Amino acid sequence: RKNHDTLKSTVDAKRDKLRKLRDEAATLELEARRPSAEDSPLTRKIRLLENRLDKAMIKFNEAQSIRKTYEQIVKRLREERVGFDNQLGAIERTLQAKKHDYDELLLLSGDANHAREAAQAD
Repeated sequence: RKNHDTLKSTVDAKRDKLRKLRDEAATLELEARRPSAEDSPLTRKIRLLENRLDKAMIKFNEAQSIRKTYEQIVKRLREERVGFDNQLGAIERTLQAKKHDYDELLLLSGDANHAREAAQAD
């Protein structure tokens, strides 16, 4: 009886070991199949589409950055436009004042020439 129990426990232990080895073999077999599954046409198509998506996302992000830069430029130009209008008005007023001064100087010059000619005639 004792011998029978010993043999039975040995057989049970060997069965457990055999089951574990079979499970490990099945796992290794599945892992061995994966590389071939990675090369399937569907997987290649998915990888191709993922790459295209990545490239499109890069272009999108670049376009967003450029758009933001242009929006900042437009904002600054709008702000500067107000200042430029004021500057232009001041310059135009200065120009009118200079023209007025020039006209007065021409009159004074004419009067001075007339006075000089009158003084020389005497």
